[in-house]
Amino acid sequence: MESYKSILTGLAGQFTAPFTDWWSGVDGRGLIPALVFTALICAFRKPLATGAVRMIAFTGRTIGLTVSQEVQDTIKPAAQAMIVALALLIGMDALNLPEVINGAVRNALASVAVAAVFMAMYSLTDVFAGLLTPYRTSRTAIQVDWIVMIAKAAVGILGLSAVLKIWAIDLGPVLTGMGVLGAGVALAAQDLFKNLLAGFTNMSEKRFQVGDWIRVDGVIEGVVERMEFRSALVRRFDMAPVFVPNAELANASLTNFSRMPHRRIYWKISLVYSASETQLSAIRDAIDTYIAQSEDFVPPPEASRYIRIDSFSDSSIDLMVYCFTRSTAYADYLEVKERLALAIKQAVEEAGSAFAFPSSSIYVEAGPWPASDPFTPSQKSTPPSPAQ
Repeated sequence: MESYKSILTGLAGQFTAPFTDWWSGVDGRGLIPALVFTALICAFRKPLATGAVRMIAFTGRTIGLTVSQEVQDTIKPAAQAMIVALALLIGMDALNLPEVINGAVRNALASVAVAAVFMAMYSLTDVFAGLLTPYRTSRTAIQVDWIVMIAKAAVGILGLSAVLKIWAIDLGPVLTGMGVLGAGVALAAQDLFKNLLAGFTNMSEKRFQVGDWIRVDGVIEGVVERMEFRSALVRRFDMAPVFVPNAELANASLTNFSRMPHRRIYWKISLVYSASETQLSAIRDAIDTYIAQSEDFVPPPEASRYIRIDSFSDSSIDLMVYCFTRSTAYADYLEVKERLALAIKQAVEEAGSAFAFPSSSIYVEAGPWPASDPFTPSQKSTPPSPAQ
């Protein structure tokens, strides 16, 4: 037992010896002012940070750069963290800590200060994104959002690299290992990278935007609600959400109905064959006049318009109505079609004609028939009577 006690006592002495030597070497006259200074800085970190931010804003105004209140409020938390970290770094000089502990603590505080700077930069990306508001339209919203996301990712990577540099961590072997590992990951995640590149392609080509009504034959038809790096959220007209991989949207023929300047109406109006030439002309002219006088339709030459007797069908004379509506909104388009349909019905009734419907006529051709039918009652043979 005595041997174990002596071993434990020796280990404890070896562990506490550096701290005993450190404490004996601490300058008490410099320690107290350093602690008071650090405590005051930490206690008044908020007003100090406010003053530092206001000084930055004043310096910006002197050189013609306006720092908005939103930017000032964004960088205040980072300024507080940096002030506290710097105060602790200054106060550590009076502690004269052992080399190992001193280096670790200094690295930690320096990491906090650097991280505070990059946190401010990360927060400012949202603020500076507001500068792109004049360029943010329905066609450029996706590009602006992706620029902000890429900027945030770049700030995060640079901040992490700076912190690792403080701790003397070499990123070369790490990147090399990631390169070797990336070859295997690339084979396993080739669909992910394919969809990622397709997403950049969709963005650069501006084939569609959020809110557009699109149709990809055999894939999806609906309204684009969100675009991500790997897929796009398209909501069908039955309100079911569908996550479509970007590759399927980039490599297929895509129809964007929202890019239509106008919407087309193309009808064949079937009229009865008994309608006279006068009636057909009156119906045609009435429909043409209605469309020409209505503000719902686009006039030539901005868009084509044809109201003509078009063809002779099996059971009708067909009148073609070909025109374009001003509004591309589906609800407005339906209302315009409804009003046009009622106007066409009124025109047909006022002309004294009618709409045709599919019908068939059977004509029986007259021909020679047998002189007598053996199955008629007059020609049937009667059985002989008993007398015969």
